[in-house]
Amino acid sequence: YSEKSFKSILNKHKFIDPWGWDRYSLSPYQGCQFNCIYCYARSRKYARGSDPDTVTIKKGAAEMLNTRISRARTLLPDVVGISGVCDPYQPCEELFQSTRECLKVLADHKWPVHIWTKSPLVVRDLDVLSDIADSTWAAVSFTITTTRNEVATFLEPNTKSPEKRFEALSQIKETTIQTGVTAIPLVPFLEDSTEDIESVVKAAREAGADYVLFSPGMTMEDNQALRFLRILAHTYPELVSQYEDLYSFEYSPDEYKGTYSPHKRYIIRKSKEIFEILKKYEMPYRVKRFIPSDFRKLNYSVAENLLNEACRLQDLGEASKNMYWAGQNIQNLGESIKDVAERGDLQRIRNVNSEIEPLITEIIKSLTS
Repeated sequence: YSEKSFKSILNKHKFIDPWGWDRYSLSPYQGCQFNCIYCYARSRKYARGSDPDTVTIKKGAAEMLNTRISRARTLLPDVVGISGVCDPYQPCEELFQSTRECLKVLADHKWPVHIWTKSPLVVRDLDVLSDIADSTWAAVSFTITTTRNEVATFLEPNTKSPEKRFEALSQIKETTIQTGVTAIPLVPFLEDSTEDIESVVKAAREAGADYVLFSPGMTMEDNQALRFLRILAHTYPELVSQYEDLYSFEYSPDEYKGTYSPHKRYIIRKSKEIFEILKKYEMPYRVKRFIPSDFRKLNYSVAENLLNEACRLQDLGEASKNMYWAGQNIQNLGESIKDVAERGDLQRIRNVNSEIEPLITEIIKSLTS
């Protein structure tokens, strides 16, 4: 481990992530001990010269967070996603408890939080997370992409078993914290069969999950793709040619020239399969979002409806761009959308056209009647 001072700890996103509804992101650590072979943090975009195999503890993370929130003049309370490119409950958290200290700060300020993790260690902090859930909103999403231990061990060599994660999820369900499964990435040819996916959804249902998030396939980019393919070629050499077809490249251990995501037809086919499985087990595929009590309340509810539908359409290969960006722009409004509608100015909102305006009007009506 090493310790390093950073200039900031809280990142504000221009647009809210429609998967977990995160407006802000926070990482108490840099680097991750879980060593997942598909990890996108190894791409040049995210690594930014850092060594992903070395864990850096961000010095005074909780103190920086408290100062940032306390002195903020324009920041409104919204969902803080912990973490993005590294797990907040990797083994070093047992020693340094940086994540827990940051959660205490968020609890004091009554800011909502969304935990993204592969670790059952999160149950240690149910006291603080429950306080946050009771005062505002809290969610914990466990990455679980397979129920087969041998596959999980290959892809995520330093994590606890899927069974342990499901047990932790069940424990969280005894509180007011929203919790579910993030089946992302569904690594092609290793855990994307109909049987594999149904096994995860069934186990999630039995554990009491509130939702299962999914995204067929996985992203492949520069250093991340090279590392994944090198390890894949060593253990499952017969799969390399299938990846060449799916991502349009010829394998070279020195350079990756394939596509960022699988062929569109693969994504559509797998999405249809997954939607059918989720329907069978009556499992929601979206997280119920945090709704603030200020002027954003109606905006966020309208945007939630639009963004959920846009994501569904996108997965099925249907047109969704205008609906997606209309939802994003609505949740960024500086006033209530009800006032905009009453002035007859809905189409002044970017991406709100004559097709989307009636839908928004109907959503507003249903939410305010």
